[in-house]
Amino acid sequence: MNGIQFVLCDKQEDLALAATLVDSRDDNAHPLDHEYFFHSRAVILAKTSEGDIVGCAAIKAGSGIVGELGYLVVSPCYRRQGIAQGLTLKRIEVAKSLGIAILFATIRAENTSSRANLLKAGFQFWRDYLSIRGTGNTVGWYYLPLKEHVDVETVMQSLVGNRVPVVCTN
Repeated sequence: MNGIQFVLCDKQEDLALAATLVDSRDDNAHPLDHEYFFHSRAVILAKTSEGDIVGCAAIKAGSGIVGELGYLVVSPCYRRQGIAQGLTLKRIEVAKSLGIAILFATIRAENTSSRANLLKAGFQFWRDYLSIRGTGNTVGWYYLPLKEHVDVETVMQSLVGNRVPVVCTN
């Protein structure tokens, strides 16, 4: 991670470059809704000492005490260097400064790197649900309370709504 800085995006042109990076992801995720991305509560950039954006991650659009993490992307030639972890830790720091009481994230079951990143940052697994996109994918829900006395069960249940839980059959 030599020379990589994690900064809050404060320039429109950097936000557009971050969106381009998200668009270039190679995980077959659904297409980026640029308008929604541009309204994120915070976008964190990983920049080289030369100022090149090599990673980004967001606290998605929303308000109130609950924040959703998303859009974490690192350029392929910069992966496996701790940049994703740095982006996640910076988002936690920013979320605290915004008064967010609990963060959550959803991770597809096959995305073991993202799952490990969240767990290493202190997130806890909540439950698995089927994707609402009708793909049949299993999506894990993770949370991190940032303040004391957060009713995790109530908050998380309000977020998942009527999604179908994955039932293990052994």
